[in-house]
Amino acid sequence: MHPFFMDKLYAGSDPIGQIAEYIVAVLNTGVHVYHVAPVFSVMEVECVKMMGRGFGFKDEDIDGTLNPGGTMSNIMALMAARHEHFPHVRQEGWRPEDQPVAFTAQQSHYSINRGAMTAGMGMQNMIQIPSDRWTGQMEINALEDAIQEQIEKGKHPFFLNTMAGSTVMGAFDDHHKMSEISKKYNLWHHVDGCWGGFLGWASGDNRERLMGGIEKADSVSINAHKGFGVPLQCALLVTNKKNGALKASNSSSADYLFHESEYSKYDIGDKTLSCGRKADGFKFWLWMKRHGLKEMTRIADSALEKAEYITKKIEEQSDKFTMVNKPMGTNVCFWYIPPAFRNAPYTDEHKTAVHKLIFERMQQQGTILVQHNPLPEFDLPNFFRLVLKSENANTEDMDYLLSEIDRLGADITSAEL
Repeated sequence: MHPFFMDKLYAGSDPIGQIAEYIVAVLNTGVHVYHVAPVFSVMEVECVKMMGRGFGFKDEDIDGTLNPGGTMSNIMALMAARHEHFPHVRQEGWRPEDQPVAFTAQQSHYSINRGAMTAGMGMQNMIQIPSDRWTGQMEINALEDAIQEQIEKGKHPFFLNTMAGSTVMGAFDDHHKMSEISKKYNLWHHVDGCWGGFLGWASGDNRERLMGGIEKADSVSINAHKGFGVPLQCALLVTNKKNGALKASNSSSADYLFHESEYSKYDIGDKTLSCGRKADGFKFWLWMKRHGLKEMTRIADSALEKAEYITKKIEEQSDKFTMVNKPMGTNVCFWYIPPAFRNAPYTDEHKTAVHKLIFERMQQQGTILVQHNPLPEFDLPNFFRLVLKSENANTEDMDYLLSEIDRLGADITSAEL
């Protein structure tokens, strides 16, 4: 992918994955029961195992599936938690006395609210916990206060979603402390690592800084089509449970399709929300066989180094740019200051209009593409969010990106806004 595409949480695809995608398309088989795709089914199971080991899960506890996107993974984690706490819901639906309530951060992905909708508990019962303004991390004291408040109201807390790379700020929650709270209140602890989960393969202190404690989670979602460049779609949900939680929550006892045999453990369709499924596991399996763990570490380290480099460059040009926060991972958020505002008031209204206008010029001229967005929960107007993931981008490219933003916004005045 073009080195100046830093807009979304993916950045091109690896050639090995592209070859695998072609093979999958030519064979055109589903992966729901073992006997129609035995090799692809085993590969999917092995991919889940590889990810689980990377998170520090024990082999005997690892289960999971590949899914058509991280949204499905997050929803399935919530559904599994629902079944663990309210097993009757699968047949009967909710009872008035159930009073389910779950918790997530303000900074979390919208798929968590979609999960609340899908599970039938309602979005108002997915309690949004405030996040720290500078890190984006969930506020731990606020979380515990909210749990206790809901218990006092007669509610039944059952699920906690935390972040390993939030969509905007790229925040990583403290997995050690979140796991302690989950254990204290008997919550299913899910980590949404769809974006930042690949940094779990970073070297040195970065692995512990960002992902330490994730081995205690009940489930983790991770998108190989984001961090590792496997072609879309290639998303995984990995659980850390011995009790077959996914099959227990999703199995529909379709006797015409799923038959008990020595290979039943590979009938993956019986533990997912979907039946027709592409052999996405093959793409990741082949990618892993070609590249291995060392390449996963190199990719993670490279992304962090790029984020560190461009953050330094932004801070060195404080007349032109202002950081929104201190990056934890690979998301770099900042405001651009046009020349007309460098010695004049630069209001929130100006910032909102300036970044929107520069984004429009990016699209018109096609030189670079960077996402812009506000954070209303912090009263922050529009800013640019760089996603430092492209394998094709080098330091010269990042220097150019900043200079191009300056060029695109150099003539903006308050009169034009």
